[in-house]
Amino acid sequence: MISKDLEKLLNEQYNLELASGHAYLAMMAWFQDKSWDGFAHFMKLQAEEEYEHACKFFDFMGDTGLRTIVDAMPKPEADFASVRKVFEAALKHEQDVTAAIHHLYDKALEEKSFETMEFLHWFLKEQVEEEDTMQTILDKIDQLDGSDYGIYILDKELGQREE
Repeated sequence: MISKDLEKLLNEQYNLELASGHAYLAMMAWFQDKSWDGFAHFMKLQAEEEYEHACKFFDFMGDTGLRTIVDAMPKPEADFASVRKVFEAALKHEQDVTAAIHHLYDKALEEKSFETMEFLHWFLKEQVEEEDTMQTILDKIDQLDGSDYGIYILDKELGQREE
C-alpha cells in the first residue's frame, strides 16, 4: 500500500517530468529561432524523452492503483543569452530533477515501499546519464573557447542524435 504522502510525491514527479519536456521544447524553440537546427533537434528528442519519463510515472501509478493528477505547467524560461546559457539551464534542470528523484526515493525507503523503490532504480541511473550528457556538452563548449566555427560543428554533432 502506497501512502498518500508518497502518492503526492509521485504526482509531483509526474508533473515535473511533464514540465521538463515543456522546458526542453522552449529551448528547442530558442534554438530554432537562432537557426541552430542541430541543437533544436537535440532538444526535441530531449523533450520527447521527458514525456516518456512522465508516461512511466503515469503507468506505474495506474498499475499500483493510484490516481494521477495533471497540474498546470509552469511557463519555462524561453530567452537565453547564448548556446552555453541554454545548456547551463538544462544541466540545472536535470540536477533539480535528480534531487526530486532522490527525495522521492528517500520517502519510498522510509515507508518501505519496495515496489516504488524498484521502479525508481531506473530513474536513478537515468539521471546520472542526463546530468553527464549536459555536463559533457558544457565541457565541449568550454573547450571551444568562444569559437563560432566550433559551435557550428557541435550543432552538427548534436543534430546527429537518434534517440
